[in-house]
Amino acid sequence: MKRYITICILMFLILLSIAISGCGTQYLGGNRDEKWTKDLEYLRKALPRKHVDPFFNISEDEFNDEIDNLEEKICDLNDEEITDGIYKITASVGDAHTNAYANYYGRFPVQFYYFGKDIYLINTTEKYDQVLNYKLKKINGMEIEHIENLLQPLIPHENEANIKKQLPAFLSRPDILKGAGITHSLDKVDFELQDGNGNEHNVRIEAVNDDNDLNWIVEKDDSSYPLYRQNGDLNYWYKYLEHEKAVYFKYNSCFEDEDIGSIKDMTAEIFDLIDRRKADRLIIDVRNNSGGSDGYLNELIEGIKARNINNPDKLFVIIGRETFSSAIIEAARLDEETNATLVGEMTSGKPNHYGAVGNFKLPNSKISIRYSTKHINIFKNQENSLMPDVLKEVSIDDYINKKDPVLDYILQNS
Repeated sequence: MKRYITICILMFLILLSIAISGCGTQYLGGNRDEKWTKDLEYLRKALPRKHVDPFFNISEDEFNDEIDNLEEKICDLNDEEITDGIYKITASVGDAHTNAYANYYGRFPVQFYYFGKDIYLINTTEKYDQVLNYKLKKINGMEIEHIENLLQPLIPHENEANIKKQLPAFLSRPDILKGAGITHSLDKVDFELQDGNGNEHNVRIEAVNDDNDLNWIVEKDDSSYPLYRQNGDLNYWYKYLEHEKAVYFKYNSCFEDEDIGSIKDMTAEIFDLIDRRKADRLIIDVRNNSGGSDGYLNELIEGIKARNINNPDKLFVIIGRETFSSAIIEAARLDEETNATLVGEMTSGKPNHYGAVGNFKLPNSKISIRYSTKHINIFKNQENSLMPDVLKEVSIDDYINKKDPVLDYILQNS
């Protein structure tokens, strides 16, 4: 009897394995065009089935039309153009957590950032140091305004801040630039940049295979940097600013770090410091926090509510374009549950948003597709961003001179 039961279990597992593995077999193989077509058909079926609310922004017909249009052009498009097309389809779903990501083991050794409406080269290698901190004007002779128009549809976004966060990263990706028709080569690109005196400089940048071993000019950490640019490798840390009688708590990632200790323990340390030193102000900086898991600031929020520091002139939360996902939830909770004053930039997502991300890969190209499995709708704030009470932005001059006008405003005006 036991042997019969064992055989039945094995047969069931074998049949289950065949069924699971066979689910995607009709989407595998074929020539180049057939593989891309099968990937798009898989996307057509899988994304609407897995996403919690796939057609809240576009209709099912519009979604299918986009896939149909790309399939019809496959034979006339290169791989990079098709990949960019998949980026555009997933971005059209309309929530900032749903996107496509193709691994490409090459990049241009440059890092860009928006200051105001302009894009600046804020990091590169010694080979190209002559154009560090210059404003980007053209790529391969194409005006930056036109480039922005080409790349924006590839970026899943709910507001302008997410464009400003993500578009600069695309400028270092040879595959994305080629797919958008901005370059024709994966090996090199011509950037035209402008210095502070208005002089134009042309530089040809060569692609590298991997950025892990690049010797960036601007180091990730330096004690001469303003506080928000220090300790970027730590998920959370704090410092007592003795002269200002303020506690600065930098919350970089919504994940626990065993090497640092728990957030709960650090929260207890912060309140012990506030009570013992009779600190006048608590500054919670989440401007560089792109998310993780929410709920880690429960003790912090409850502790704030029980103290006199729960005052708009004493409690401040710094937010910015990199504040995203669970970090927005924590900042929105501080906004609604305490008397905090929010300072900085608008966040790159909504307080109420789609999230709790799942992912799958297209069978042939192995492009990763991320999708939302949950809609978070717990806040009164129904806007498309968590907006600061006081708008303060870092300028290119602030960045070069290692200033933080956001923190300076708080310390000088409270």
